[in-house]
Amino acid sequence: MSNSKFVPSPYAVFEDAAMPYLPDEIPGQGMGQYTPAAPQGRLEAAKRRNERALMAIDGVEGVSLGQTAVGKEALVVYLRDSSVKRRVPLQIEGYPVETSITGQIEIQRW
Repeated sequence: MSNSKFVPSPYAVFEDAAMPYLPDEIPGQGMGQYTPAAPQGRLEAAKRRNERALMAIDGVEGVSLGQTAVGKEALVVYLRDSSVKRRVPLQIEGYPVETSITGQIEIQRW
């Protein structure tokens, strides 16, 4: 058994600590203070510009913002089933597109 406090990962090294290092935050103005990294403005704008076209693909259930497995900003497209995946682009405006099979999403009205 190793005494190392690092856990191997295919994408990154994680430290088993009380306060993990969050690489998407940048130092703030005060000692020990952090402010979130810049908002996802360009990714959000790309989503708004392309959401209607993506939703027009039969079998696409939704579109949102997310990340790839390695933490890169991405558009996430929710699909009814795996047969729809081949009709979804791999990249939109330079951002990768991740897909998630959710089945049909029903909107519940109260």
